[in-house]
Amino acid sequence: MECVALTGISRPVIRELLTNGIRTLEIRSPHNFLALLHTSLGDVIFLTEASGPDIVAGTGGMLTRVREIQVVTHKVVQAGADFYEERESQAARVQLAMVGHGRVRRVKSFEIGSPTVLDVDSVCYYDAG
Repeated sequence: MECVALTGISRPVIRELLTNGIRTLEIRSPHNFLALLHTSLGDVIFLTEASGPDIVAGTGGMLTRVREIQVVTHKVVQAGADFYEERESQAARVQLAMVGHGRVRRVKSFEIGSPTVLDVDSVCYYDAG
C-alpha cells in the first residue's frame, strides 16, 4: 500500500501507541509537518523512528490511521526594557489510531519540499504462546 511517512518518531511514542492503540502527536519538524498537510482524515500513515534518509526497503514501523488533524499556531513574546520580540511557529496536532505493523517495500518519493511517500507491506506477528 502507498502511504505518507512520519519519520524520526521517538521509540517511547511508538511504544505508547502500540500499548494504548491511540495517541495524539504534536508535529513541529518541517518535513513531518509538510507530510501531514498532504493527508486527510482516514488516511493510513507509516510511523518510523528512522530518519528520512535512512529509510530503505525492509525498514519497520507502525501503520496508523488519521483520526484528526489540527494546525495550531504558537506565539512567543519576549520583552525587556528596551526591546520587544514576537515569534510565531506552527505545529500540527494529529490523532493516530494503530492499524498494525508495516515494513517498507520501496521508497517512492523522498525529496525536499515534498512528503516522504513509501510503498509499505502490512506485517502480521502471531504469538504462539
